[in-house]
Amino acid sequence: MKTLWLTPFYLLLCACGSDGSSVALGTLERDRISLSAPVSEVIRTLNVTEGQSVQPGDILLTLDNTLAESRLQQRQAELDSARATLDELLAGARREERAAAAAAAEAARANLTEASQRLSRNRTLFKQQMIGQAELDNAIAQHDAAAARLDQAEEQLRQLTNGTRPEKIRQAQAALRAAEARLAGEQKNLDDLTLRAPRAARIDLIAAEAGSRVNAGTPLLTLLANAEPYVRVYVPQSKIAALSVGTEVEVRVEGLPQTLHGRVRNVRAQPAYTPYFALNERDRARLMHLTEIVLNDMPAGLASGLAVEVLLPGDASAQGSKP
Repeated sequence: MKTLWLTPFYLLLCACGSDGSSVALGTLERDRISLSAPVSEVIRTLNVTEGQSVQPGDILLTLDNTLAESRLQQRQAELDSARATLDELLAGARREERAAAAAAAEAARANLTEASQRLSRNRTLFKQQMIGQAELDNAIAQHDAAAARLDQAEEQLRQLTNGTRPEKIRQAQAALRAAEARLAGEQKNLDDLTLRAPRAARIDLIAAEAGSRVNAGTPLLTLLANAEPYVRVYVPQSKIAALSVGTEVEVRVEGLPQTLHGRVRNVRAQPAYTPYFALNERDRARLMHLTEIVLNDMPAGLASGLAVEVLLPGDASAQGSKP
């Protein structure tokens, strides 16, 4: 299981003065990617170390796949069986099978003729009181059995001659599709036991070691995306009206002498946190809205977590401030 989440940060208060807030404090952030165990299994191999750079598709970690391989082979066998059944129905009976069925029907017909003749003689003898009722009943039973065997043989011959019913072919086709779906599901389960890098990133945290058993859903690896960082700040509700998506702002990054320029890409409508006390007019500014800003002129190599100041529009009183 793969979950994309953004790291929380701790320096998200607004610089305040007697004349009100004009600078929002925050940090540079990068997307964090958490890779979790898809099933409860033993870690077979761990192929990365913390701080290592990885590319999309790189194998990071593998879980033991013995059971998954066994289930996959079982599903493959079921698929082969379903395909063979359908092929047999589509091909119909072989010439040898039809010939054997015709011979069986002919033999059953001859047996019925013989049984009919025997029954006719026994009836004549019974009328002449030369045999008893038991012998006549036995001849009748043999005649009926021979007739039933002939009906069965002729039905078998008709089935082989006329071919498979369309309903049975559709049933076999449905069984084949079900077997293919089960095989695809087991293949996906097997593939999920190999954890790969979803994007270019750096290994930030390894939470388990090779040989240990982990439960399903346990976080195993945390990656920091290689994409350019962005700024996350909390803006007071009293200042939020001046910000909207696309608003240009000035940003100061700790350790950089120059001021950078950025653009607001998102302002959360829901306040990020609410104070526990009553929200009167004086305390309304304590409601904060999470705001994300992308930088237009990002210097290379900036680390995640650096403190930043965002100068809010409409107030230049903090132009001399430094983080």
